[in-house]
Amino acid sequence: MTLLAVALVTADKVTELEEKDFVNGRVLNKNAHVKGKWFIKFYVPWCPHCQRLAPEWEEMAGEIDEEINVGAVNCSDHDDLCTFYGVYSYPTIYYIDDSLGMVKYQGMRSAEDLSDYINNQDYLREDSSKIKDIEKFREISTLEKFKGMFGLD
Repeated sequence: MTLLAVALVTADKVTELEEKDFVNGRVLNKNAHVKGKWFIKFYVPWCPHCQRLAPEWEEMAGEIDEEINVGAVNCSDHDDLCTFYGVYSYPTIYYIDDSLGMVKYQGMRSAEDLSDYINNQDYLREDSSKIKDIEKFREISTLEKFKGMFGLD
């Protein structure tokens, strides 16, 4: 009984996001105000890697600083949103912070590794070339994003 209660509480910590939750590349909170810090996975339900990540993502959501919002975007339902963020493989994980920008998470996928990345603020130690400015990112054309995806830039 206790385990079920913990699972329900943890699941509530992950916000399923869609297009209406974003404005100009920034994520909105439930009151439609820009909310600064998000850890977001972009996934598709049929992907085996995404399926393995799901329980780890839920567990991680309960272990990190409450200042960080945890979200998930189903790319099967929100393809345009995933294309906007340059998501072409699954799962893709971004840390998004208005004051820092967007950082693609490239580490291991256990709840412990994900939690450590956030709780130790490892995103602040990323090479600056890996941090994308939100304002500039949203101005990049789809063609430029595809060129970057195939290494043609």
